[in-house]
Amino acid sequence: MRMVYVTPDGGRHWVDSEWRNTMTLRDAIADSRPGDLIRLLPGNYFLPEAIDLPRDGTPAEPIIIRGEHGAIIDGRRPPDPEVSATSPGPLRYAAFRMINRCHIRLDNIRIERSWPSAVYMENSHHLIFKDMEIEGGTYAFYADGPSCHHISVVRCDWVQDDSLWRYINWAMVHDGELVPGEKAPYRYLNGAFFGSNNIKGDIVIRANNIRHCYNAIRLDMSDEYADAPLGDFNCNVVITQNRFSFVRDNPVEPETVAVNWWVTYNQLYNCHKWFSQDGVKGGFWYYFGNLGWFDSRPGPEGDENNGGAVFKFGKDPDALPSLPFETFHNSFYLRQQYVKNGTTSQWRHRRNAIGYADSAHLPPGLMTPGQPFLGEDLELSSQENVSFDGDLCNHPTFPSVFDNYPGVYLGGLPVNGPIFRAGICGDLALLPGKAVPYDQPLAVQMPDGTVWHSENGLMPGALDGNGMFTGPRYRPVDMDYLQQCQQTDD
Repeated sequence: MRMVYVTPDGGRHWVDSEWRNTMTLRDAIADSRPGDLIRLLPGNYFLPEAIDLPRDGTPAEPIIIRGEHGAIIDGRRPPDPEVSATSPGPLRYAAFRMINRCHIRLDNIRIERSWPSAVYMENSHHLIFKDMEIEGGTYAFYADGPSCHHISVVRCDWVQDDSLWRYINWAMVHDGELVPGEKAPYRYLNGAFFGSNNIKGDIVIRANNIRHCYNAIRLDMSDEYADAPLGDFNCNVVITQNRFSFVRDNPVEPETVAVNWWVTYNQLYNCHKWFSQDGVKGGFWYYFGNLGWFDSRPGPEGDENNGGAVFKFGKDPDALPSLPFETFHNSFYLRQQYVKNGTTSQWRHRRNAIGYADSAHLPPGLMTPGQPFLGEDLELSSQENVSFDGDLCNHPTFPSVFDNYPGVYLGGLPVNGPIFRAGICGDLALLPGKAVPYDQPLAVQMPDGTVWHSENGLMPGALDGNGMFTGPRYRPVDMDYLQQCQQTDD
């Protein structure tokens, strides 16, 4: 391994107990080669132009760029109003651009004022980003192109705009909401912590702190690949152990297609519509071990987009999951509807703990009195393999609301009063006496054709006692099994 020392001025500095020659960041990157450890020493690094990675690492010798405490990359770029919910493209600014690159790792780097994105990747693979702090940007990370795969984002921190949750009207971010066909004044905030377009998959987003943003994770696909076989795009995505806070729109939002998504052990604190599946085909979706709660309601006075939901479904009957969609052993403390409208299929909803707050015990305006559990425009059908079974819920209409959906409700645990120890504080341990252990293990179909079984005697929700529910371990989709499932469905 070659150690390369970097300072803002590229001069001679006292480092590691002796005087050493250093390089500027741009020169160090231009001279980089496999096996380099490029160390950014403390200082403010102003990048008037993007840093383009000129060459690849190797599996055995990746190129590592690592910042030390006090090393700050400052793009000094204002928001770019031309980028909103779309790919920034290779010509726009990013602190780091990786085009047709592989085996590169960025560690412990702070990036500020880098609009529209801090890191832009195109047709690149085997990239790792760890312990990074990013402030601002339409996107923290953006990936584009069918050759993008095997990307890991771990223990990173992103704040997009801390005025977004409370002081900016939702419609002022989303084009066409204020005036049909017109662009929104804050459209440049309609991005995500991790955004993508037309990528293959094998993405890991783990243990990140993502807050005060419009969206957190959004993987899109363009119309040119609409007829691609399932599994070619947005496949094998792991979203686990993250904390999503003050997310104004969607923490998790696949677009068009998603295959083998594992959304597990995340914390969702003050988020709007948590899991969006509007117009998404595919399946093998696993939501388990997640904790969600609130103590705040979004938007300034007069903002009508402040209700939210846990699941957001679409209305297109041709854009629904055709493979298993599993939701089990989650714990949610809610002020909003569970699902407002739309429809889905293949949804097995089992053994979750769903506790609704009492609006009479909350500050005025924090929760709509008489909040429904399910919206009037929601369509659920047992013929589409939708079922609710074994859920613990204290909503006053549970389970009578399922009278509108014959065959969907298979049984559950309706209770009165609070079910969590201190829901508004995020303590979602079950109160004693609210439930008893299940007398049968849970069976869940896996994406490789096997069936996972839970331990016996578990309690509802994500917490068993004070410990986390232990769900199945991630496994990639078996492509032969995927094809077999599609042939069976056909």
